[in-house]
Amino acid sequence: MAKRKSGLGNRGVEVLLSTSRNTKPSSEQSSLDIDVSLINVSPYQPRSTFNDDSLKSLISSIKEQGVIQPILIRKINKNSYELIAGERRLRAVKVLGYEKIPAIIKSISDESAAIYALLENIQREDLNPIEEAMGLEKLIKKFKFTQEKLAQKTGKSRSHIANLIRLLSLDKYVIGLLSDRKIDMGHARALLSLGPASQKLFADRIVSQKLSVREIEKLVTDKGDITKHKPSKSKKDKQISEIENQLREKLGIVVEISHSQGKKNGKIILKYSNLDVLDGLLKKLGYKK
Repeated sequence: MAKRKSGLGNRGVEVLLSTSRNTKPSSEQSSLDIDVSLINVSPYQPRSTFNDDSLKSLISSIKEQGVIQPILIRKINKNSYELIAGERRLRAVKVLGYEKIPAIIKSISDESAAIYALLENIQREDLNPIEEAMGLEKLIKKFKFTQEKLAQKTGKSRSHIANLIRLLSLDKYVIGLLSDRKIDMGHARALLSLGPASQKLFADRIVSQKLSVREIEKLVTDKGDITKHKPSKSKKDKQISEIENQLREKLGIVVEISHSQGKKNGKIILKYSNLDVLDGLLKKLGYKK
């Protein structure tokens, strides 16, 4: 089995930032206290949600111990900075009403800043698969990367990137479940071959029945896109039911009409309970012995 790429790693991320004039790792650089009002959040931030409980815990920690690890920023102009990493710390400091925050200033390109923002979150394992997929797709569109090039830049395999981006083609309802971690990536991948309606049906079964990835894969393989085979009830079906009822009242027996959808043929079944009922039916139909 081929050894899986481990990604850039913490040291590798520092290498990514080595375009700075100061080549020391950020952990060895001195920080400056920067006015929080001058720091803008990164447009490349892949995270769309922040856990309230986790943020409250960070706020308490900073209140007691201060900001232990400086945030990373880059200078945009004379009086403006852009955040590279550390948005949770920046948010916590703002909640506490602090005017300044320790920060390390880096001089890096848009491309490096975008890649770092994604990797920093991936390495902390905080991103859900949809956030990671959207982050990767944003890099592809913004910097015209191929999946192969992006794989080289991020240390991820090309197949990993392709599988993640495919998740964005899922129905929005399923994407919501995946974002909320009610289903996992393996579940979602099993649903990719289905139409939107079937995706919803199977996704609900995953959640309600707590199905494993293997179980849902087997279910999808066995049943396929169930909405494609499910007969739809049309106005003609209701008309047939009405005809059955009318014939039942007129003939005094059970009448069943089977009509093939999309075809002109079918059959009528007349059910009788004994020979006397049959004789009565034949008379009503004008049959003479």
